[in-house]
Amino acid sequence: MTEHTRSKTYSLSMNIDGFTRNNRYPRGYRNMFSEDGKTLTPAEARTYLALEKAKGRVVIPCSSECGNPCQHEDNGCSGFDYAGGGCPGRYTEGK
Repeated sequence: MTEHTRSKTYSLSMNIDGFTRNNRYPRGYRNMFSEDGKTLTPAEARTYLALEKAKGRVVIPCSSECGNPCQHEDNGCSGFDYAGGGCPGRYTEGK
């Protein structure tokens, strides 16, 4: 008899203010962000973060799988909370 358990998986998020406070520009911004498979330059990364803040976002997802709406809605994810809550998690089947 195989017993299955249900667990929850969370994706990481990054606090924008925390990142900018704790990383020196430009060194700390190198190779940190990518968009459509292209690594952003430090200047592009700083612009990206400024645009996200202008949208009122406090945190951003670190996974391309995370967003709002979420592609994991069928597993119980209500969508990424950009206001600070981050990823609410999704259910996964375990053995």
